[in-house]
Amino acid sequence: MIVDHAPVDFEQLVDRSVAKPGRYLGNELGVEPRDWQAAALRWALTYPELYEVGASNLGHIILYSILNAVPGQLCDRAYLPAPDLAARLRERQQGLFAVESRRPLTAFDILGFSLSYELGATNILEMLDLARVPIRAADRGDRPLDDPAAPPLIFAGGPTATSNPEPFAAFFDFLALGDGEELLPEIGLVVAEAKAAGLSRSALLRDLAQVPGVYVPSLYGPGPDGISLVPLVPEAPQRVLRRVATPMPHYGMGLVPHIETVHDRLTIEIRRGCTRGCRFCQPGMLTRPARDVEPEAVIEAVETGMERTGYSDFSLLSLSCSDYLALPAVGVELRNRLADQNVSLTLPSQRVDRFDQNIAHILGGTRKAGLTFAPEAGSQRLRDIVNKGLTDAELLRGIRTAMESGYRRVKLYFMIGLPGETDADVLGIADTCRSLQQQCRDLGRLELNLTISNFTPKPHTPFQWHSVSTSEFRRRQELLRRELRTLRGLKTNFTDPRLSAMEDFVGRGDRRLAPVIEAAWRAGAGLDAWFETIEATHAAWTGAIEAAGLGGRYRALEMGDWGATEALGPEDLAAFCARPLPWDHIDTGVDKTWLAEDLQKALAAVVVPDCSFEGCSSCGVCGPEFGHNVVVEAPPIPVQQPTRAPASKRLQRLRFGFSKTGSLALLSHLDLVRLMERALRRSGLPVSFTGGFHPLPRLQFALALPLGVEARGEWFDLEFSGSVDPSFALERLQATLPEGLLLAGVEEVPVRAPSLSQELEGAEWRMELLVEAGVGAPGPGAERWGPALESLLTAAELPWRDTDKKGRPRQRDCRPLLEALTLVAASDQSCCVGLGARIDAQGRSVRPEQVCLWLQERLGIPLRLGRVSRDRLRLRPAAAGAQVDPC
Repeated sequence: MIVDHAPVDFEQLVDRSVAKPGRYLGNELGVEPRDWQAAALRWALTYPELYEVGASNLGHIILYSILNAVPGQLCDRAYLPAPDLAARLRERQQGLFAVESRRPLTAFDILGFSLSYELGATNILEMLDLARVPIRAADRGDRPLDDPAAPPLIFAGGPTATSNPEPFAAFFDFLALGDGEELLPEIGLVVAEAKAAGLSRSALLRDLAQVPGVYVPSLYGPGPDGISLVPLVPEAPQRVLRRVATPMPHYGMGLVPHIETVHDRLTIEIRRGCTRGCRFCQPGMLTRPARDVEPEAVIEAVETGMERTGYSDFSLLSLSCSDYLALPAVGVELRNRLADQNVSLTLPSQRVDRFDQNIAHILGGTRKAGLTFAPEAGSQRLRDIVNKGLTDAELLRGIRTAMESGYRRVKLYFMIGLPGETDADVLGIADTCRSLQQQCRDLGRLELNLTISNFTPKPHTPFQWHSVSTSEFRRRQELLRRELRTLRGLKTNFTDPRLSAMEDFVGRGDRRLAPVIEAAWRAGAGLDAWFETIEATHAAWTGAIEAAGLGGRYRALEMGDWGATEALGPEDLAAFCARPLPWDHIDTGVDKTWLAEDLQKALAAVVVPDCSFEGCSSCGVCGPEFGHNVVVEAPPIPVQQPTRAPASKRLQRLRFGFSKTGSLALLSHLDLVRLMERALRRSGLPVSFTGGFHPLPRLQFALALPLGVEARGEWFDLEFSGSVDPSFALERLQATLPEGLLLAGVEEVPVRAPSLSQELEGAEWRMELLVEAGVGAPGPGAERWGPALESLLTAAELPWRDTDKKGRPRQRDCRPLLEALTLVAASDQSCCVGLGARIDAQGRSVRPEQVCLWLQERLGIPLRLGRVSRDRLRLRPAAAGAQVDPC
């Protein structure tokens, strides 16, 4: 059997007709050449969401960097393609490819998926199908690993895979439980040895099952009770251990995307794990013990990362940043060191009871980011039940501190449906907001953005036995909506109860859900569909549930008896909690008996203190297998240095000629601007910044370049706050730019000279015109292209109709802007045309797509643009001076 593992024809697959083609380039800053032939083992980390989400995920970046540091192995990446590229792949029968090597995913030995959300499994099935890999593990055969026709090993990791892998077990050869920094390299060594020895897939899986943290579903089956899972072979352990690793922040700076991502900043982890003990919080249970990163390591990682990446923002990441006692000292030290670099710090949701003037000082920078707090419940009683450890006085103090520090808008997270909740607790959310606004009125108007989510019970938490009701969620949401309408200065977002019910149904399910997930995917219920067409998506899921014979179980879950758990006595509750669960064979370190005991404490509203700072709660985690809490004591807080505005003096202005070719043509103009701003930061050149709330480099491009168009004669002006030798500036800046962006010349121009856009005179283009494929009509013939072009040049007017920014129709005559049309080459089906166009004072000109449409009207044949390049932007003679031609 011949298997083609050559790179795909990328240029034919990805062009300007694809939405945001920059997603698929794989040429980010930090990507290094990999020797495909020399690698004994080839990984592809496949993130099952769009590039903008996956490329900014810290865990994805860390594992990618670690695997590429293993000798003899390489790691590439792949992401869920947008619907347009997915349709093109299927239409052309082309497998999904990795973004760097551009080889089909079937060429790799291991594909690793991140499973971080219960409903995200449908995206994984979509990627497997696009990759042309059988979606079920049982259908992948048992070929030797070194057989080129052997499908890749498919595994998943992430919080959802760790908490309850059973609903997804049928789709994966194995799952990696817990932290992957040490586990994945161990897996790689076992697979590399097995591949070298020519072992079969099944033999390898038996070996992998002996690696702590690796769960092989095919080696487990139902126990006597029909729910618990027990090993079927001696190699498989009774319970599979969750792995724990020490955070390594320096691996978090591996890649800098060229397009805007969801978290478009440097992210450095400062603390892993949380021991606050919030009883609804699965991450707080699955990531114990807490492990602080040494302050010096954090500071070094941020300083080095900002220098290497050129980001203007950085974030310190933890489940609870405020519990990192060194945060004020680290934050102030970083603010002092980066005081003149125009950077901002953001923090994820933090503990409002620890928010003080020190933390307020370190947040933001030249730009203040938003603040997010999570009170979770609207009454003190309910916050005690969930073990939030937050009082009304602490909440008020934190909000007042924020307002005293200049914040006027705060985001608050609340949940409804928590165990023990009454209508008074639901209305207490509105009461809390009203009280905060009233008690902060002396400081100004407080605006609140509320997110009201529905509590969803999660495995491995004290509330995993709780039951919720969709109809009751709707009633309580409406109760809260009515009360919130009486308040001003509020924006509120409610989670749809149907989404929560399905999340619960899958999250606490078992292996019977595999056909449900597959059927939902085949019906088009991808993860993103929940947020686009929830009616159709919910119908697809419920239809799949009915088809699998699980409709009664789902309806019973939707009905939910809110008072069932609360009504049980201590002995009955203990017996109820001792019943087997589908995830009991996953050893997270937290004892199931402790969870049951903590549930009893919850029903009595007993608050359990944080074991990182007070006595041990005996949850079962701390010990030789999982380690112990590592808490760094708070170092002294340095003296705060005043933030300095970036240099804004305008002492020198340089004009650069440049070209933008190859795959970089698929970056938009905004992407190019972002890329150049980061390159300027990395260069260390004394760039001049604008003033105001959001200072930006004084950088001006002559004219925005359309997406997908190569350029060989472009210009940009750059101003400096100090004198720089032009040749040195060109050399220094070029060293920070990616391949395909070439600086071709530079000269100094007067600082007060007219702006570059005012100096534009004209543009010269080269474009390919093609007869639209599939129209069934012959081409115009090589001899007809020339007369058609001539008719445009001799036309009295060339009307163009479009709409303005407000959608109003408009028409203008473009003939005065058309200077020349030259037929370079012609055939029956295509031609190459040179276009010369004038640029008016408003920056308007004739564009290739306009010429294409006018020719189409004259020839009566559908046309489309092929390759297009802007060969030159002409400047007015007085402005051009003695400049080097950018070509």
